[in-house]
Amino acid sequence: MRKFILNNIIILAFLNSASVFNYLFQVIVGRSVSAIDYGIFNSLFVMVSIFSAPVSMLHIVFSRFIVNLSLSGMGKVKSLFIKSFKIILLFAGAILTLGILGIPLIKNFFHLEVTTPIVLVLITVFFSLLAPIPFSILQGLHRFTRYGVISGCSPLIRFFGALILVAGLGWGVNGALLTTAIATFFALGVGIWSLKDILKVSSEPLPDRIFRDMASYSGPVILSTTMIIILGSVDISLVRHYCSPEEAGLYATAAILGRIAFFLPGALITVLFPSAAKEQALGKKDGYILWTSLSLTAFLAFAVALLFNLWPEHSISFFLGDQYREAAPLLKIISLAMAMLSLTNVIVTYSLARSSYGFLFPLVAGVVIMIILIMTYHDTAKTISHIMLLSVSGIFIGTFAQLIFKIKYSSTVTHPKI
Repeated sequence: MRKFILNNIIILAFLNSASVFNYLFQVIVGRSVSAIDYGIFNSLFVMVSIFSAPVSMLHIVFSRFIVNLSLSGMGKVKSLFIKSFKIILLFAGAILTLGILGIPLIKNFFHLEVTTPIVLVLITVFFSLLAPIPFSILQGLHRFTRYGVISGCSPLIRFFGALILVAGLGWGVNGALLTTAIATFFALGVGIWSLKDILKVSSEPLPDRIFRDMASYSGPVILSTTMIIILGSVDISLVRHYCSPEEAGLYATAAILGRIAFFLPGALITVLFPSAAKEQALGKKDGYILWTSLSLTAFLAFAVALLFNLWPEHSISFFLGDQYREAAPLLKIISLAMAMLSLTNVIVTYSLARSSYGFLFPLVAGVVIMIILIMTYHDTAKTISHIMLLSVSGIFIGTFAQLIFKIKYSSTVTHPKI
């Protein structure tokens, strides 16, 4: 348990330092462009999360299988890395091509008249599809310090790029998206370089059923990952679609700040997943991993939500300036929703590490209900934020209830009453 807590401290330190620069990047962009342009930037950037959802699950799938492969040496790890990278490269190329062909549709959906920002987002999507592979291998090998250090490269580049291109040269939305594309490419390169010791070893044949097993496991992983990404990002795009540009800009402001309650403790699942997977593979008890992660997450997430509910206007002014103070009511609601989502994410991650999929029904049902409600009731951005909070809270209650039932049922089966 001591090692588990130490790894969490290491990851929290590195990844949240990176998060600081991510938010400083948002501060620079928010202070350098108009509220409307800021809304456009964040609405387009959501495309990176949405299009990357199918491959983001590689973090989970790879970690789950790397744990077992690494026990017999690095040769099999190298083979899995090389083969998977080639497959994802083809997939990323196909997404880029389809995205370019669909630029007119994207412009129409976001009510845009220019093409350059969309092209820059598509380039970022291309590199983002490849990046999870080396990072997931580092996570699966429990190289948390290296993982944390490299994860900080991208935010640093985005931060300094924004200082030069957005604040300095005044390139606006295009500058913010360009520095994001450059940062993603650099992080991918450094991630691959960090695996140079593995690339030097001789490749070894992979188990016969490994890709079949990975494909089977990836079904619930990709579904759950997509649902979490939708919960954490789709509201910005829907507000942009249904509401006025001014209201969408204010909502984007509140959403970006409110998501601190989700991303601040989110680093903990980087340690949670491979640790729980390894303990299960070794047949050891892992209850301490779940409850420690939930406790730490609750403390961090609701501390942020409390701060934003007590001083919403001051928080907005501090981060993004007085021009966005009208977003204060939205910030209160969204920060609470993101705190609840962070707890749900812990339950989802722990369940996936143990190949337990009971959480999928309340998760998927909650997302579907949320989208239907937003499509029906979208008069104002505040209405959409209330729907977000209601939906995420319901999902947490559902996933937590099924987890408790699963734990009690397993305990009853293992130790039946005489």
